[in-house]
Amino acid sequence: MPRGIECVGSDLCQELAGSRDTTFSMVYKGEPPSRLIHSTENFRLLADLSPMTLGHLLLLPVDHYFSFAQLANAFDEELPELLGKVEPAYRETFGMFTVLEHGSSPGMQSSACISHAHWHILPVDGRRVDELILADGLAPTALAGLEHLAAFDAVPYFMCLHEDGMNVYRPRPAMPRQYLRAKVAEIVGIADPLWDYALVVRKELFRETVALTSAWRVGPDRNPL
Repeated sequence: MPRGIECVGSDLCQELAGSRDTTFSMVYKGEPPSRLIHSTENFRLLADLSPMTLGHLLLLPVDHYFSFAQLANAFDEELPELLGKVEPAYRETFGMFTVLEHGSSPGMQSSACISHAHWHILPVDGRRVDELILADGLAPTALAGLEHLAAFDAVPYFMCLHEDGMNVYRPRPAMPRQYLRAKVAEIVGIADPLWDYALVVRKELFRETVALTSAWRVGPDRNPL
């Protein structure tokens, strides 16, 4: 099975490898001791450490990839199966279920490997996200399934997945940073620039999210999700 590329020094990659010298440890100082919600052989589901809303989660591959487009074919069974388990639990806990991704590409790689593939899972109306992206003049490509995401494995893209479908958008040059967070902010009512993950951390939402998803965690005496 294809593996991800080597990544040395990334904060996120170090956290997935079990390091305690990470941004998460520095910000939350052991309260809670972990943000891991669920794990499979090749994926980790985490609480976003700077959440936009209650229930803001991240789904990441354990190995380093630039985007989910790069791994869609490699994990064509594990990823849909995991999503099929997470979505009903998520809807029961938080309501709506939308997946967003800014997929990066090898040409965007930085020395710190900050382009580790990740999906944002949020309780927002994905159809509204699509409307806001369309209003910015980006044209959607509708995908019939996750396997078709592989067609974008060498280019940057924005992806929005929700109950009505899955759309991929090619960004224009010089798009605003944290573009998808800004679109979510318009929906949930966060003023510019307070959606910036470095400006406002919202620790209370993070800790409540971790508490509400505690029953999803893998443990030695239970098999959640």
